[in-house]
Amino acid sequence: MALSAVLNRNKANLNSKQKRYERLTLNSEKHMNRKSIPTRNGALGVGVSEPFLIRFVLFFLSFGLFLIAGGPASAQLNFPPDAAFREDRILVKPIAGVDLTPLHTLLGMQLLRAYPDMGGLEVLQLPLGATVDGAVAVYQQSGLVQYAEPDFVVQALTAPNDAYFGDNSLWGLNNIGQLGGKPDADIDAPEAWDISHDAAGIVVAVIDTGVRATHEDLAANMWVNPAETGTDFLGRDKRFNGVDDDGDGYIDDVNGINAILGVGWEIDDHGHGTHVAGTIGAVGNNSVGVVGVAWRVQIMACKFLNAVGDGSISDAIECIDYARNKGAKVINASWGWYGENSSSLRDAIQSLRSAGVIFVAATGNNGNNNDTRPLYPASFNLDNIVAVAATTRFDEKADWSNYGATTVDLGAPGLDILSCWNSTDTTYQYLSGTSQATPHVVGACALLRSRYPSDTYRQIINRLLSSTDPLPSLSGKCVSGVRLNLQKALSGPNSTTTSSGSSSGPLVQPPSIGILGLP
Repeated sequence: MALSAVLNRNKANLNSKQKRYERLTLNSEKHMNRKSIPTRNGALGVGVSEPFLIRFVLFFLSFGLFLIAGGPASAQLNFPPDAAFREDRILVKPIAGVDLTPLHTLLGMQLLRAYPDMGGLEVLQLPLGATVDGAVAVYQQSGLVQYAEPDFVVQALTAPNDAYFGDNSLWGLNNIGQLGGKPDADIDAPEAWDISHDAAGIVVAVIDTGVRATHEDLAANMWVNPAETGTDFLGRDKRFNGVDDDGDGYIDDVNGINAILGVGWEIDDHGHGTHVAGTIGAVGNNSVGVVGVAWRVQIMACKFLNAVGDGSISDAIECIDYARNKGAKVINASWGWYGENSSSLRDAIQSLRSAGVIFVAATGNNGNNNDTRPLYPASFNLDNIVAVAATTRFDEKADWSNYGATTVDLGAPGLDILSCWNSTDTTYQYLSGTSQATPHVVGACALLRSRYPSDTYRQIINRLLSSTDPLPSLSGKCVSGVRLNLQKALSGPNSTTTSSGSSSGPLVQPPSIGILGLP
């Protein structure tokens, strides 16, 4: 098809910038002696000549715009049937040195977010009428990207149990055989707390449904953004002044962010994130409610899961980027999905390694073998990921917990776990799932990072996995065949640097545990 005919056919769909590119292409004969076409960053890409740009424009106008609006069935990509994704976004990663701005402009795509620390990963908004599979196909066939993929949807990994089950004890921390359980089928928390119970200098990001920051057992342990505290030049409290005081794109992000809405308002409208946060770091020795694995810790709330527990990969990546930039050293990821492997999420988690961030992930609640049917992000083969299965009060693998001899690292208590809830500031709830097992390990990582501050993330993970309790029920079901033991992990050789987070002197007993204001 002639170039002029292609341009005329698509003219109605081009915005003003596209029209400028149209004129640039039609008048390209005037520029044949130039070596490259300038763009926002200086050139379309290293060594990109003008004849290439002309072919580039021809391809995307004659084929790309047709396909992105819904091309023939043969051009559609076949995603796994259980791989749900957003219909309005895709993620792309350009080849090093390539500026995708002209491509986005020609296709009417809007750049929502870009992540230089993740190899230039971009989140794109599709124009009205475009299809995800069509857009992904165009970018994949352009030769200008390392990958393009849908914005997959993930879910919280909790299997709720009876909210009124009231044995008034946290068996996962200290099991004395209550309710017929097996004595010592726990993480030996009281013994561990004789060694260390505080990680006050460690920031832990709960990337989830948000956290009820005013809860009686969490308020004192919420991370506070130092740039959003104090008073501004007008004497206003920075926490509520409606200004992005630290210039990070979020207004009043005092305790974290809501990536769904793009605001610093991370209130939990589900409950899952609040429950996870309580297991990690409900305040110890405060005479109310429950106690977390770490009595003192800084909990950063990063919300990307909505009121029904669903969220998109692009919003999860935004939370990961925020957590790294704000100094988190451990991330709790009690969510996941089956189906297509997301290269963009893998890149995001891999980027955490340079900052020494440990990413602890739930393995799923379907009783599946993750070696043969991967659940992501737990199944990514990255050395900063710890994948956690769930165990019961009888020291058995929970029958619904996923497993994997090569993809799951260890087990932790995950059945009938009592923790904070989001409905009021004094509410507590029982939940079960690998979502509940994961924060036990996150709390342990926080205490280890505090006690051994000079250790690398790999050394912390090695301490975690090498000082455990072997379980026959986990033999052949995970890499280590063990359940978390906090006391053993904290009993290793002392770090060369003294940690202010370590406890000293006799152990102060944790508060009594009770169900307060269950819904």
